[in-house]
Amino acid sequence: MSLASETYWNTFSVNERDVERVYTFMLERSDATRIADLARLVIAARAQEEHDRRQRLETHAILYQPKLELEVGQRLIFSALNDAEGIVMARRVSNNARLEPFRVATIAFADGTTREYASGYDLPHPLNELKPIVLGAADESPEEIYARYGARIERLLAARLRADKEFVEQENNWLLRGLLTDINVGFLNIAEAAIEQNNAGMSTAELGRVLELDAEGAKRETTLFSLEYALHRDERFAQVGPLGETRWYLNRLVPPEVLNVPRVLQFGASRVESDALPPELETILNEIEDDNNDDARHERAAASVNLVLTYPHRRAGSLPYTQGVRALFPEADKPMLVTLVDEYNARIPAWIVPDENYLFGLKVWYDRNKLNPGALLELAPLPEPLTAAIRFQPRREGKSLWVKTAKVENGHLTFGTSPRPVAYKYDEEMLILPEDQNGLDKLAASNYGERSLETLLAEIFPELVKLGSSSIHAKTLYSAANFAKRVGARAVFSALARNEAFVMTGGGYFVLQMAARLA
Repeated sequence: MSLASETYWNTFSVNERDVERVYTFMLERSDATRIADLARLVIAARAQEEHDRRQRLETHAILYQPKLELEVGQRLIFSALNDAEGIVMARRVSNNARLEPFRVATIAFADGTTREYASGYDLPHPLNELKPIVLGAADESPEEIYARYGARIERLLAARLRADKEFVEQENNWLLRGLLTDINVGFLNIAEAAIEQNNAGMSTAELGRVLELDAEGAKRETTLFSLEYALHRDERFAQVGPLGETRWYLNRLVPPEVLNVPRVLQFGASRVESDALPPELETILNEIEDDNNDDARHERAAASVNLVLTYPHRRAGSLPYTQGVRALFPEADKPMLVTLVDEYNARIPAWIVPDENYLFGLKVWYDRNKLNPGALLELAPLPEPLTAAIRFQPRREGKSLWVKTAKVENGHLTFGTSPRPVAYKYDEEMLILPEDQNGLDKLAASNYGERSLETLLAEIFPELVKLGSSSIHAKTLYSAANFAKRVGARAVFSALARNEAFVMTGGGYFVLQMAARLA
């Protein structure tokens, strides 16, 4: 790309002629238009202008300078008049006694006006130093220009259109305000009722069909644009779809736990570890889906995901939004409503809260199936969009099992054992049932979990040792620590590996050296 072209497009600003072109284009099209298409329109028009200007300069017109000897009939371009073109109609001698004689040319312009300009005036003058300007707007094709500068021009154009009341915006699409389809309050009331009856997010097109709008005709984009525009501006409706897909739900039906993170699901402070764990712990970590507070989306094919239910998620009725779970659903940048389907084909509305890494809405399902921390769960892809299967493995209850239980004594987390019925398959190292729910709730509401993870583990460790074994498995410590605060397995394993108070004895088991025990 030429230097002139880079200079032109790097200093590009939207002018009134650009806005007029956009207005005319949208009026003729009478349909919603993407900002990308409007940017391409402006680029093409600017490039064509420069091309035409060069053609004029190269053929029948020259750039006016006072030093030129002008002839009657000569065609000129005046850079100071926005490249206006004029014709020399007459010449005369100047009558300024203070200057050497020069000629004065009478110029006629297309708008009917005439002006007089100096000719043969070779004294110093700014215009005499002016060279024909090569703007660079047409040095490359519009496609090449858009590829390099399209994003910047889109931003500048959108900012300019937002300042003009004639234009309305919706998800990077634009329409003239006067072309909006009338979506009155009656339509919006019907849309509200339809969403409530459906109890699921509905697309704009689906609502258009419910409202019997012409959502499939020649003006489909305008109709859907107008409906979205009205829904966006009505406080009853919320967007709950993935990136690039608008789906509508009702604000009053969004659970408060989606908008405000429950205390039990707030990640406790822990060091972010980038170093690899000892191979034995890495192997164990790979066996469970880690509940990290710094998970980012990575490309991963949708496949079945095995999860072990931890206490914070059991208490809140949620699941961790791990890498495997993320792969089952489209990407979202705000709370997204999805559906989980259990083995009995019961459909469970669930909310993905991507910023806080959890999926909410399973408390009733957990209660009905008597699930507790340590239960093995599976999520699997389904062909239906925004939908996944959820399963647990039933287990014949038979006799009650002696299991670990968690309770609170004197403001501290303690553990015991108790016979309990267990109707599901579970991870033997992570099965811990809550015994004192009120006490655990108070503990979660206190600052108990705000201490360092090493300190918390050092306090928990002797409580677990009292249950009959001097060595405790890393997964047991992970499950137990989550009764105090939500924390990922990698953070727990890292705390165990880096502190000399905890010594790994093999098989994922640790002992606590009392001499090095943290205070």
